[in-house]
Amino acid sequence: MIRTLWIVLAISVCLVGAYVTNAHDSVSPETQKPTLVINLTSGTEDLHAVVMGLHFAEHGLADGREVVIFFNVKAPPLARKELSDTVKFKEMPPVRAMIADLLKQGAKMVVCPMCAEITGVEADQLAPGIDMIEDRKQIFDHMHFNSVVFTY
Repeated sequence: MIRTLWIVLAISVCLVGAYVTNAHDSVSPETQKPTLVINLTSGTEDLHAVVMGLHFAEHGLADGREVVIFFNVKAPPLARKELSDTVKFKEMPPVRAMIADLLKQGAKMVVCPMCAEITGVEADQLAPGIDMIEDRKQIFDHMHFNSVVFTY
């Protein structure tokens, strides 16, 4: 069980790091801020962790960083367009509203297809702006060296 979790985590980190794109502007790698990757593995069973990850993504965007949120393990149901507004932590805004706001601010969001299948999430159920990863090449073509990953 623990070995399987480590394998899933290792694959998740590789997939997320691979999806993140390198900016194609005149900023040198030495001065470009690292991309912030939120590896969101928690679901409705731990909304505290979910909200912490989403808040950290907000801080990354406010700091001018590229932000990618990877919904995997138990998180894919949170990416559904029909997520209820009752899914929230304490007095915080609903998770659906937080996700929509992050998308408006430019965060990229992707869902692990294997984890989506296991949690019963179909690609057509995802909120607009959230993509199901379809092909490893799609991920590996975007891999670069300066990503920072936080897992929640």
